[in-house]
Amino acid sequence: MIKERFELTNKVALVLGGRGVLGSSFSAAFEEFGARVYSADLQTSSGQSADLKRDNIIQLNVDVTNPSSIIKLVEDVKADAKRIDILVYSVTAKPNDFYKPFTECSLEGWQMVLRTELDGLFLISREVGKVMEESGSGSMIFLSSIYGVVGNNQSIYEGSNLADVYLKDQSDGTSRVYSHAVYAAAKGGVISLTRFLAAYWGDKNIRVNCISPGGLSHPGENEEFVRRYSEKAPLGRKARVDEITGAAVFLASDASSYVTGHNLIVDGGWTIW
Repeated sequence: MIKERFELTNKVALVLGGRGVLGSSFSAAFEEFGARVYSADLQTSSGQSADLKRDNIIQLNVDVTNPSSIIKLVEDVKADAKRIDILVYSVTAKPNDFYKPFTECSLEGWQMVLRTELDGLFLISREVGKVMEESGSGSMIFLSSIYGVVGNNQSIYEGSNLADVYLKDQSDGTSRVYSHAVYAAAKGGVISLTRFLAAYWGDKNIRVNCISPGGLSHPGENEEFVRRYSEKAPLGRKARVDEITGAAVFLASDASSYVTGHNLIVDGGWTIW
């Protein structure tokens, strides 16, 4: 009985950020549990190389900073699938000054992240919300972060190579990196919007929740950063992608039918100190 409540058979899921590490994992898991999945993201420079090759995963392109692109995406999915049962927003952005000291960060970089993480979330929630209102049900899942919950611990970044790993050719090779204030501001906004929409759509049977992951393991990160990070987590390590994916399946399914407005923290205990 309980096992069946985790099934997503005949559900339609729309995953924004579907070419990303988490988004692609969510898409694959939803498909594994029986959903028809529409995975949407910016088109990659190498064409379709990042796409999941599965019968029930349809890859689409979208620019979340462009209202017309989002509206067209939702119209296309609705026209093809007739409804949307699950929405996931797992989109992020990093300007080239993302790891700079706060006093060296540009307004343009700040605004770029807010456009991607909050404006895009507002737009897709608004459009998908209309579709879910028509069907009288739905589950929205937004990706926040532990830094939307607690303050940034800048000491863990000493000696890290994050700028080289995540900005690649945009990195200037700086040896000291910082966590950007805009990330915390945006992720805190995601949590607040989650609560607002959960209250707003409660009488429509539309559930709205978010997930706040801790740091994910990444093969390119150097040992010094991983050590410093892991020392701050009670479980003594960074998260695996599948550990965040399990939370998404739970929130997408009827197993969480009485859960809304919740921020599910999956952080190995980082935020308990």
